[in-house]
Amino acid sequence: MDSRHSTVAANTLLSLAYRSREEELNKDFPRVLVLLAGHFIGMEEGYTAIRQLNRSGLRLKLAADEQLLKNHTAQQLAAKTGIDDIITSAALHSLTPEATDLLFIPVLSLSLLSRLSMLDASDPYVELIIQFICAGKPAGALTLGADPGHYRWGEQGLLHAPPGLKAAMKHKLEAIEGFGITLLEPDQVDYWVTSAQSRLQRQVLTAEDIQNAVKLGRTSIHATAPAVITPLAADLARQYGIEIIL
Repeated sequence: MDSRHSTVAANTLLSLAYRSREEELNKDFPRVLVLLAGHFIGMEEGYTAIRQLNRSGLRLKLAADEQLLKNHTAQQLAAKTGIDDIITSAALHSLTPEATDLLFIPVLSLSLLSRLSMLDASDPYVELIIQFICAGKPAGALTLGADPGHYRWGEQGLLHAPPGLKAAMKHKLEAIEGFGITLLEPDQVDYWVTSAQSRLQRQVLTAEDIQNAVKLGRTSIHATAPAVITPLAADLARQYGIEIIL
C-alpha cells in the first residue's frame, strides 16, 4: 500500500481540513474500529467487508489479535484490508468508547464467540466490546465463521458438525445478539452501517437497551444527546435503578 491509499494519511488530512470542528468531522466521516481475529472460516469475506467499509466514507482503525500478527505482518494485513492504521490487541486498553462511533467484527472466530458469550473480560477484545455496547455504540459482526451450516463450511468439508455442536454455537450467537451485537451476513453490512449512522445522529434508548444493561450488571447508561428515551425504557430504568446520563 502506498501513500496515495493510506488510511493514516487520509484521516490526517481530514483532521487538518476540519481542524477544530471535530463533532462535524465525526458526523460526516464516522469512526469505525474493526476488531479482526484469525479463523479457519470467513477470512476472505471479512477482508472483503473491511474493504467495502473503507470505500464508504468512513474512517477505519484496525485492531489485529496477537495470533493473527504471528502469521501476517502489518504490511500484509494492510494489503488484504486496505487499512494501514493498525494496532495490536494489547494496545486496546488505551481506547475508549468516545474514540469510536461504530464497532465491527468481520470474522467471528469460535474462541472470540465463546469468550464473548461468557463475558470473559480478561480478553482485550471482549472487554472493549462490553465497554462499547454499554456506551450505546452500534456493534455488528459477520456470523459465517460461527455458523457450521453456512456453505463456506461445506466448501472445506466441514458440514458434518453434530447437532450438539450446532446447538451450542447457535446458543452462543443468541447470547451475544442479546447483548446488543447485530449479527450480519456479508450482504447486510452496508445497510447496517446506514442504520447505525442514523442511530448515531439521534440515539434512541429502548427497553431492550435497559434490559441489556441489567444483564451486564450496569448501573448507568451514557446516552448521546440529543437522545430519545422511550416511555417503557424510562420505566424500566427506574425499576432497575439504571441511571441515564446525557
